[in-house]
Amino acid sequence: MKTDRRRYEAEYPNDIWQSDVMHGPRVLAGGKRRKTYLVAFLDDHSRLLPHAEFYLSERLDSWLDAFRQALLARGIPRKLYVDNGAAFRSRHLERVCASLGIALIHTPPYTPQGRGKIERFFRTVRSQLLSGFQGDALDELNETLDLWVSEQYHQRPHSSTGQAPFNRFTTHVELIRTPPVDLEDRFRKEVRRRVTKDRTVSIDGRLYEAPTRFIGEQLSLLYHEHKPERVEIVHQGRSHGLLLPLDLTVNTTVQRDKPEQGMLPFGEGQP
Repeated sequence: MKTDRRRYEAEYPNDIWQSDVMHGPRVLAGGKRRKTYLVAFLDDHSRLLPHAEFYLSERLDSWLDAFRQALLARGIPRKLYVDNGAAFRSRHLERVCASLGIALIHTPPYTPQGRGKIERFFRTVRSQLLSGFQGDALDELNETLDLWVSEQYHQRPHSSTGQAPFNRFTTHVELIRTPPVDLEDRFRKEVRRRVTKDRTVSIDGRLYEAPTRFIGEQLSLLYHEHKPERVEIVHQGRSHGLLLPLDLTVNTTVQRDKPEQGMLPFGEGQP
């Protein structure tokens, strides 16, 4: 059975985003020549780029950083097309998209609905931007990219639509869903841990104290790697505040049998 590969186009801005990663030029970082990777998001209707950035890694963490910036800049898409790569087959990514009401769709190679338009954009980047790039640092590369996108790519009429991507995107700005105020927390990692008899759990080699009532219970724990002091407890679909990092010095002199010791209300201590 043949696959239908006819051209298609989303009806409105943010109906569909496409995302992919392109291998970029080598730059000098930490005294070594290192490869770069361009993470980009493209709005299918307008061809506008919600965000594009070069990174020194193609790991999921880099992609999620670019995704968060794209959402902050241009709102929430209804569908997101990515490829079948291992980085995109992630429960973390699935949970982020589900929490934002985004349909995450994995597409096989050579499927136009998957990445056709963004692959064409990557060809444009190679021919119009990278061919003349003379810099030697990651910051220079991203500054050059940002300037080219904002002053040239977004402002010139696109050959397929006949309109400049920025103008076409903003024609229906009233349809754009704005990101939630707690967007950053939607990107937290989730792990499941069973509380030991001494009321502790371990995350990435760090020990935390849990409330006594959770001894023997399995908890969902939400956290950012860059904020290990803030780990939210979720049990049976409800938030139960924040875990306390274990202080071994204090625990040698203080009794640990108070029923609610080891928990902060969620939100306390937040910046």
